[in-house]
Amino acid sequence: AAQIMSLLRVAGQPVAGRNPVSRRPSRRKQVPIRSRASAASAVASAVASDEPLANLKGVELKRATDGQTVDAASIVPSSGRVMVPFLTQFADFDSWELAQKLVDDIPELDANGVTLVAVGIGSVEAAKEFSRRTNFPLDRLYADETAAAYRALDFAPGFGRAGGELGWIGEKLPFVNGYAKLLVMCAGIGSPGTLGTVFGGYVGSKYRNPIFREGSNYDNPTIRKLMDATLGGGYQRPFELATLRLTNMTEILSNWEDLAPADDNLLVQRGGSLVFQDGACVFRHNDAGILGYCPEERLVTKALSDDPAATPDAVATLHAAAAHRGADVDDLYASISAMEKAKKGDRRVNGEELNGKWRLVYTSGTKKVAANLNRAGFGGSYFPLPAVQSFDVAAGRIRNGIYLGPVKFFFDGPFVWREKLSMLEFTFTRVSLGLGPLGPWSFDIDDGKWDAVKAAEQSASEGQGKVEKGKASKPGANPFFKFVYTDDKCIAARGRGGGLAMWAREGEPETDAN
Repeated sequence: AAQIMSLLRVAGQPVAGRNPVSRRPSRRKQVPIRSRASAASAVASAVASDEPLANLKGVELKRATDGQTVDAASIVPSSGRVMVPFLTQFADFDSWELAQKLVDDIPELDANGVTLVAVGIGSVEAAKEFSRRTNFPLDRLYADETAAAYRALDFAPGFGRAGGELGWIGEKLPFVNGYAKLLVMCAGIGSPGTLGTVFGGYVGSKYRNPIFREGSNYDNPTIRKLMDATLGGGYQRPFELATLRLTNMTEILSNWEDLAPADDNLLVQRGGSLVFQDGACVFRHNDAGILGYCPEERLVTKALSDDPAATPDAVATLHAAAAHRGADVDDLYASISAMEKAKKGDRRVNGEELNGKWRLVYTSGTKKVAANLNRAGFGGSYFPLPAVQSFDVAAGRIRNGIYLGPVKFFFDGPFVWREKLSMLEFTFTRVSLGLGPLGPWSFDIDDGKWDAVKAAEQSASEGQGKVEKGKASKPGANPFFKFVYTDDKCIAARGRGGGLAMWAREGEPETDAN
């Protein structure tokens, strides 16, 4: 117990006190962006927008170094590449995580001619305290006391505020303060993606880099060495990101009065990140909810790329996601959506290629939710549990299962492939449970309707009369997947609920037919 308490005390040490200087090895060798600015501008001109910078004109910010008032548009030079994270308030997890990570990227950004400046919500004094504790350079930081720039850029106002989820609360229930709204958002209400991101911090990911790295701005040597010895290295270990968040939470709460904005309603205001080229915005990410900031790796990659506005290669994006979850979820959502919008003759969908065992990699949620989330900058998420779908094309059988260690829970049933619609329609007739070598124990759940419908359709197709009323099965009447892409590595589809999903191939099908 004493050792655990000692480790927690180390985890709670101020970041600045642990490691005042940080460096991250360069991730790429590039020609300085200023030397290729005109080429990048030409490529991005079709989608670049002058609107964000125009909206910032006349908005007042304060320089964190001296408190001098400046026009918000003036922080973006008229030429060259500029990356501007609009952080949330200075006492927010999002601001701390993103700023801490970006500190490690500053040498590479500077070497490639990318200017980094950041804006945060709060006072100049709060900005100075934030800079001291996160090591984010004070001369690159601006304070927005009233979040005027955030309103000008139309960032999400947060739960219970005008324009946000249940925005009527601010007018009808004025006694509900910003602290209460913040607690609601922390529970995932009006804050899409938050709970999944929090959960991910506890379970870790074999597809992501370690959080604690020697020499990084937010390294915790004691915890890092302990995790290296017990859990190995080279990936994001369970509880590793959660430990960083615990460290930040401890420090934020200990210095709340110095960091938080005067107006508690700004506690829920969300931010975003923009990349400018010669004054035009060529990349934008709107934070959807708490911990919904643009991942630092994605933001820096966009800022260093030849064309931040370039559309991702759809097939390459799906393959990267299938192989090692190496694609950003926003790019993945955009790629599957583009495949879906392609003309039918241009889609690559082959029913025979569905035959196999497929691991669920990505989901976007229902179509309605996904549309709302993507307007806010949230492109769904990688599926955190080992879920597997099997399609036995020869037998016309489907299996859908969740596998957690020794526990196996799965459904089996028939499916029909509707070639013209690229639709696989199915139902489940049996549920099974297995525990290690025991079982599986199976139970029939068939109500007989599926067999009656298919028998009626078969009779009609053989010229034995019309399908009786009440037995006809219109396409889409049962659960279905409407596929937009198939190959030997991955498949992608939209389900009956409206959400998008993508699976990676794992092998031959496993159903009750074999």
